[in-house]
Amino acid sequence: MSLTTNELAKFSAFCKDNNFHIPVESSETFLKYKIQKDLNSLEDSIKYLYYLLPKDYESQQTLKSLIYKYFHYVIEDLNSATFHIIDEYQNNNQKLLEILEDINLGNLEELERMSVDLIMNDIDADFTRPVSDLYWLNQIKKSKKYQDFFDMFNNLAMSKFSELTNQLNKENMQRLLDNSILEKIIEERNKQKVAYKPSELEPRTQLNEKDFLFTNQEERKLLLEQTYQLGKKLAIKYKRFIKDSNKGHLYFRRTIRKSLESGGSFEKLIFKPRVKKKPKLTILCDISGSMALNSLFGVTLLYGMVSKFKSIKAFVFIDGATEISKTLRLIKKNEIEKIFSRWSEFVKSDGHSDYQTSLRELIKFDNSEKGTLIVIGDARNNYRNISEDLIEDLDEKYKKIFWINPEQSKYWNTGDSQMKKFEEINYKTVEVRNYKQLKDFIKEIDLKKVLSL
Repeated sequence: MSLTTNELAKFSAFCKDNNFHIPVESSETFLKYKIQKDLNSLEDSIKYLYYLLPKDYESQQTLKSLIYKYFHYVIEDLNSATFHIIDEYQNNNQKLLEILEDINLGNLEELERMSVDLIMNDIDADFTRPVSDLYWLNQIKKSKKYQDFFDMFNNLAMSKFSELTNQLNKENMQRLLDNSILEKIIEERNKQKVAYKPSELEPRTQLNEKDFLFTNQEERKLLLEQTYQLGKKLAIKYKRFIKDSNKGHLYFRRTIRKSLESGGSFEKLIFKPRVKKKPKLTILCDISGSMALNSLFGVTLLYGMVSKFKSIKAFVFIDGATEISKTLRLIKKNEIEKIFSRWSEFVKSDGHSDYQTSLRELIKFDNSEKGTLIVIGDARNNYRNISEDLIEDLDEKYKKIFWINPEQSKYWNTGDSQMKKFEEINYKTVEVRNYKQLKDFIKEIDLKKVLSL
């Protein structure tokens, strides 16, 4: 007899009636593992379900009691340590056994040593780069040394029940090591924060020169409000340009001829016909993991512009482009961060930056011709190719391309950065890591020169 899906649902309802909740995700994990390992024994199924749920003492005792009441099965007291040691470790992998036993005894020195070793020796990390802590963790998890360590849990000849315990030990070890690595990453980043030299002015100006990546919650709140206002200013600037361009220009020769009829007096000025074709402005923002907090400032800038002027189009991308113009016009300013809670909706393939695919889709979806494009992104493409055809098509599609890069310029074209290929066709490429640089960029844009067709 095994624990069927129907029986599990009944047991979950029984637990709920007794004030104990079994999370849906835990039930799903159990069922997937049960199918994968072909668990036919009710005993093994109950034990795995018991191991899967929270490990605090109180919940263990509650669940143990409920299992007995429902299944009439007694869960034996298990080692309360972090890892359950199985005989197969003793027989097959002494090194792994020693590490797990040390952690059970509260000795975390080996865990910390491994974390430091992985950070310092296994990846070429510069923690001043404006990317998230999770970005660096994912880089470490791709390393050979990290993967070799967890391979020690694999390929061990063991019983089905030992396989359950081993899998749980592996998952628990991964959580412990990942958390330890993140702590060390944060420590290193705090040590290596780039010292900025604020102007000898008021504190507000000093904050405006602070790297977005190193701002705290209160500082971000203030800077995001200022960024929103910058977006509005650029939108107003854009609107004024269109209004002026539609007035038409003075027709000098006809005005002179007309003045001769009145003895050279300019009684009537003659203008050329108005230009009714509106210039197009498109903004594209990278919201992938490597962009960290800069994505939030980028989308806030988009919001300030798009919410004030409908002909401006806004796109975001990870591994494919998505237009969010309508979304930005429907939400309130304090709801901008909610866009990032829907991050998975913008993933088209594997969730890693893909400028080739994203820019191809932008060209396809953006129906403007010979317009202006502003890109906010670090041009890091996860070592994917950027084709010459794409560069040529972008150059053909847009009259002017501005590129805002949140990385220090010294990191451009290092590692997986493809900035050099885009710089060839950009009208202007600027480093923008703080509010002052963003403000200077907006101030310097001459829309009359840039957008004139």
